[in-house]
Amino acid sequence: MFIEESYMIISKAYILKESRDIVAKEGLNALSIRKLAQNCNVAVGSIYNYFSSKDELMISTIESVWEDIFRIDDSSVSCDDFLKYLSEIFTHLGSGIRKYPNFFTIHSLSFKSQNLGRAKDSMDTYIEGLRENLLQILDKDPNIKKDAFDDDFTKDDLVDFILSTSLCFIVEKNYDKDLLLKIVKKTLY
Repeated sequence: MFIEESYMIISKAYILKESRDIVAKEGLNALSIRKLAQNCNVAVGSIYNYFSSKDELMISTIESVWEDIFRIDDSSVSCDDFLKYLSEIFTHLGSGIRKYPNFFTIHSLSFKSQNLGRAKDSMDTYIEGLRENLLQILDKDPNIKKDAFDDDFTKDDLVDFILSTSLCFIVEKNYDKDLLLKIVKKTLY
């Protein structure tokens, strides 16, 4: 009797895609190596070939979700309309919030673990990249009032305010992009 064995080729990228799907549907707390292996249709040991522990899987998943949320089309950075770019970012963040509805709350709570410092560093990296893009486009926008900025209110101050307010809106689940866009428009134009 001949038994044909079937082997599934699996990659780290595929595993992370499946882990993001679990987080999107059920939240970060639902992620387990056993459930992930089942969703990937592989043995638990196959997951351990890529992630040595559940903490490592969680960290990589959090990083992957942040990347999914903050991955913004690079062609937008060539834009010279700050308000338009900001609106695109808010729309993109809004879709990330809808895709991962409980990620931000659970994610911030899970930072209590010492082992998740790498995931927080990843979040900080994406936010810093976004900050740099905002400053770059702010510098390019020819329609901004000449007196919009001075020593008491700098471009850095505005971008920091936008980012911190956006994060507050996200965590509080009160994401009102239109209000923030109105504030920026009245301030700059």
